[in-house]
Order: sequence, then C-alpha cells, then structure tokens
Amino acid sequence: MSQSYIEAHKAEEAVRALEQKVSLLMTKNREQAGKNESFEKKIHELEKKSEDLDVRLKAAYFNTNLAPLSNSEHNALSRHLNALIPPSSHHQNLHPLHSIHTNTPLKNFPRKESDIRTMSSLDVNNLLKDLDAQTGRKMDAGERKARLKEVIGVGERSSVVQNPAVVDSVDGVKQDGGEKKKEDEKKKALPGKATGPPPGKVLPIGPKD
Repeated sequence: MSQSYIEAHKAEEAVRALEQKVSLLMTKNREQAGKNESFEKKIHELEKKSEDLDVRLKAAYFNTNLAPLSNSEHNALSRHLNALIPPSSHHQNLHPLHSIHTNTPLKNFPRKESDIRTMSSLDVNNLLKDLDAQTGRKMDAGERKARLKEVIGVGERSSVVQNPAVVDSVDGVKQDGGEKKKEDEKKKALPGKATGPPPGKVLPIGPKD
C-alpha cells in the first residue's frame, strides 16, 4: 500500500470526523433555538396574564361601591404599578396618572415608556405642569423627559426591586422595619445628658434645718 493512499485515507477520515462535529453542532443549535423560542413564549404568556390581571383588577375596582380615589392616591398607586413594570417590557402599557387640578386622566399621557422618546416638548411640558412637577429651572428636552419618567414611576426602578420598602399608605412609603429598629437601638445606646448630682457631691437626706 502506497504512502499516498494511506495519507488520502487519513484525510477522508478527518473530513468525516469534522462533518460529524459540524452536524452535532447544528443539532445543538437547533435544540437551543427551540428552547429560546419556548422561553420567549412563556415570557409572553406571563406578560399577557399580568395584563389580564390588571384589567380584572381595574374592572373590580370600578364595579365596587368604594369612594373614588383622590388624585394623590391614584397617582401614588399608578407610580407604584409603573415601577413594577420590567424595563425590558417596552410593549407593556403604563398606568396613566391624573391631573392634580381636575383628578381626571392626563391628556396625551404616554401609552408606553418608549413613547416618551417621541413626545413633543409641548406635551411633556403640559404633563409636568398638570402634575405640578416643574422644577423652576431651565431644562433641555432630554432633562424634561427624564423628569417626566421620574414623576410617573419609570425613572429609577432598580431600587424598587433591590430595596423594597414597607408601604404605609397609598400616598407614602415609610422606612423599612428592620432599618428603623436598628436606628432606634442606636439612639438608645447613645449616652444621654446626666440628670443626677455632679460627681463627688452628696445630696442631703431628710429635712433641712
């Protein structure tokens, strides 16, 4: 058997081995693609359920005989719900806030967070005015839109997930119970002002002559 024949046979075996590896990689890629598609489908289903639940909660609220919320209560609740929307859920609708003057839904309120980027300066200014959220200083278009995001609850959402606070009422949030307890213990440990006699002085006992 010639040397060239042996080398050709080895080359064919190497090619077949390489083809097997390529086929295996393609199979794994197809399997991974199927898993990704299934994962994305589950995420979409969860977001759809969340939206359905939100609709049911709103329907249940309007079907009750409870007194309507004040504008501050409604806005605090809407901000809280907006803050719970994941930043990646660009297609999920925001919860609109109410005007502090009329307690009615704000006109031209952004339907989604991504809509804020394309809002006109006039609409942004009107929303800030209706929410009494103007800072009193001159801001450019980007700063005004960032201010609007902050006011409606989608400005900084990482703190909502990482540092959950105890909600005391619809209007406000009080300090977390554990942190408050630590502060109270620190205050008790601090030395207070002395109320007894100065060192070395003994107070008389009994009636003074």
